[in-house]
Amino acid sequence: MKKADKDSLGSKELSVYIVGVGGAGSNSINRLAGMGIQGAETIAVNTDKEHLLQMKADKRLLIGRGYTGGLGAGGDPNVGQECAEVAWKKFCSFFKGSNLAFVITGLGGGTGTGAAPVIVENARRQGAMVVAIVTMPFSFEKSFKRKRALAGLNKIQTYANSTIVLENDCLLQVAPNMPVNRAFAMMDTLTASIVKSVTETVTCPSLINLDFNDLRTILEAGGVSTIMIGESSVDDPEKAVKEASGNPFLKVDYTGAKNALIHLTGGSDLTVTKMNQVLGMMTSQLDSNAGVIWGARVDAEYNHRIKLMSIITGLRQGRKPLTIS
Repeated sequence: MKKADKDSLGSKELSVYIVGVGGAGSNSINRLAGMGIQGAETIAVNTDKEHLLQMKADKRLLIGRGYTGGLGAGGDPNVGQECAEVAWKKFCSFFKGSNLAFVITGLGGGTGTGAAPVIVENARRQGAMVVAIVTMPFSFEKSFKRKRALAGLNKIQTYANSTIVLENDCLLQVAPNMPVNRAFAMMDTLTASIVKSVTETVTCPSLINLDFNDLRTILEAGGVSTIMIGESSVDDPEKAVKEASGNPFLKVDYTGAKNALIHLTGGSDLTVTKMNQVLGMMTSQLDSNAGVIWGARVDAEYNHRIKLMSIITGLRQGRKPLTIS
């Protein structure tokens, strides 16, 4: 649709921002830039000038130059917080009129732990729906850093509509012998895939469309949430569901969950039967009265394949991970 046509219908462009905070968050922005994303603007935020200069983002913001001289927060969350608070008006200009914001960071250090909660709060005060994706430190980093990360996480959860928590310890199970740079690249790729999948679900037209207000409905339902992504050949739709629910970084029991937004992407060979199989397996574990919103897109790039993305909210806490057999 041409811009003039949109204007005549009284519609406005969806405003989506993806913000990487600190070293880990900015690295995910770099990974996302390599994958390509439609309909969103990327912003890398850091107190470390040298690291920031290496980032491929639409915008790069050095915060706290007067506090740190561009040399980083020194692992002190209080410094990270002060740097972000000084940049409050700058973030207001970024998020003014925004609809959706992803804030990505690693917790336990200085910039991410201190600045990310301030940025999440700012985005919410500007009216954005906020999805935070955070990475927790390894167990070997000891309780002090872990407690510091948990304190940052609690602040983020105060304002974020949804918070996805990834554990570095999962790398010890999934890729114990993988070189360190490749292992962390795996985490960056997962984070970038989550952001790309959710963003393009609501910004790219679909055969059965999902829009921003559908996403808002699910996220505003509240409670513990998760995001699942999986792919398979069109001949094995069950594999897509197993991959989505069995990801070791996101694995969770969603039995009895209250709400789900589910989106399928496939090629021209995605049949009603295959679609029904995937949706049936995904919804079979939900509460019998769960609210389900779903959509589907036909994309020639996905011929012979199926991609599944689901946001599930209202999860029960303290349940063991679900295994689909």
